[in-house]
Amino acid sequence: MAKYSQAPAHWSTLSPDEQIRFWQDVDNGRADSFLVAPARKASRRRRGVHSTKPKCENPSWFRPERYKRLTGQLARAYNRLVKTDKDTGQVSLRMHISRHPLYIRERQNAGRQYDFRPERQRLLNALWPVLISFCDAGKHTVGMCISRLARELSAKDSKGQVIRETEVTVSRLSRLIEEQVRFGVLGLAEERTWDRESRSWLPTYVYITPAGFKMLGVDFDKLLREQEKKLRKSEERAQLIREGVISEHEDISPHTARKRWHSQKLREALLYRRRKGAERKRANRLKKLPVDARIHEMSVWLYKTMPADEAYWCTSERLRELAIQNLYQLDLALSPPE
Repeated sequence: MAKYSQAPAHWSTLSPDEQIRFWQDVDNGRADSFLVAPARKASRRRRGVHSTKPKCENPSWFRPERYKRLTGQLARAYNRLVKTDKDTGQVSLRMHISRHPLYIRERQNAGRQYDFRPERQRLLNALWPVLISFCDAGKHTVGMCISRLARELSAKDSKGQVIRETEVTVSRLSRLIEEQVRFGVLGLAEERTWDRESRSWLPTYVYITPAGFKMLGVDFDKLLREQEKKLRKSEERAQLIREGVISEHEDISPHTARKRWHSQKLREALLYRRRKGAERKRANRLKKLPVDARIHEMSVWLYKTMPADEAYWCTSERLRELAIQNLYQLDLALSPPE
């Protein structure tokens, strides 16, 4: 799209040669104003022809009946967001959180000038029931990373698989959560970390801040008492006691519990990615070999990596079955060599 200068320039600001041409245009009647029209600047920017609408324009999520019932102030927060018709059993939103006065009051502090667009309003209304449903009562962290939250909000087929044409994309949800952090209703458990091995970001987890709970209208005093009770029974506190960092009569803060929980999640993510990376390298090496050579190479690798007591009693037939089973997991069992 072409760009123009902000305001037309006066003839006196032109260069001497341009002033001569300007007054010649005045004498010839081609210029009737002392202001010179802004010159068009060359630009290669063009408006695209693609659609800017999101894939999922109207997402919705409600807690399934098979889930364990929420208790305490988390249940109160969820019930303020969602209602169930007693006659029909139909579930719908009771409160549209995107219309809360906090988003109007803190709009400028969050870097916004106008209200949310309708698509963002609907996504925000559908996000908060998910956050409350998977919130830990002690740490107030949401037990799903952003990519997992996007899959949870996306529409699914009869087999439970995400429909790619109508999914909630991770980038769209990430931008929304970053904005919620600026509003102060959500917080990041830790800063985002870059994984150099896989060249991608490690999973990001969020927690609900006191401002977010106050926005939902919970009893904050009761919420704090429930939080202290859950933190005393948390696994993070038990680990600190086993390590000798704190005594059995000391409590831990929510920040400490969130930090240790997030570190454990990052370690699990790194181990999973490294295992998948090793499997991918092994598959790339084995797919060039014939089927018998693949089974032999996999058998040798399994024999080296299995525990000593298991390897002692493992027969050649059992080892071959395990090798074929692992090749099937790599989709390399009967495929022809490349």
